[in-house]
Amino acid sequence: MNRILIIVCLFFLFSCKQQETPKGIINKDQMVNVLFDMGITDAYLGQVFKPDSLLREAHTRYNYIFKKNNIDSAKFTRSLKYYSLNAKELKEIYAKVTDSLNNLQKDRRKKMIKKTKLIKRKKVFKNDIPSK
Repeated sequence: MNRILIIVCLFFLFSCKQQETPKGIINKDQMVNVLFDMGITDAYLGQVFKPDSLLREAHTRYNYIFKKNNIDSAKFTRSLKYYSLNAKELKEIYAKVTDSLNNLQKDRRKKMIKKTKLIKRKKVFKNDIPSK
């Protein structure tokens, strides 16, 4: 009886081994990059294009993202499906994407504040010139 219990415990121990990503699936870091690029693209398309031309433009831009990352849409779809079935991994990926997008937004805000301060400073100097 003890042998059977030990064998069952060993079986469960070895079956809980960390899974490796199967072939044909994008690794986590590359998936983060692709989803980051897609997030930026979606934000841009939502601001610039009207709904009737949005689909055509999105297709072109997504193909550029796939080409940039040396993947195709089928590999991306398989990878997204795989990570969707592994909720913990998908949560980690989206947390990284969200952090990256938030950091980009903070950097853009800082640049805009600097620009605004420079413009205000220039206006003050122009108005401070004494007239004769």
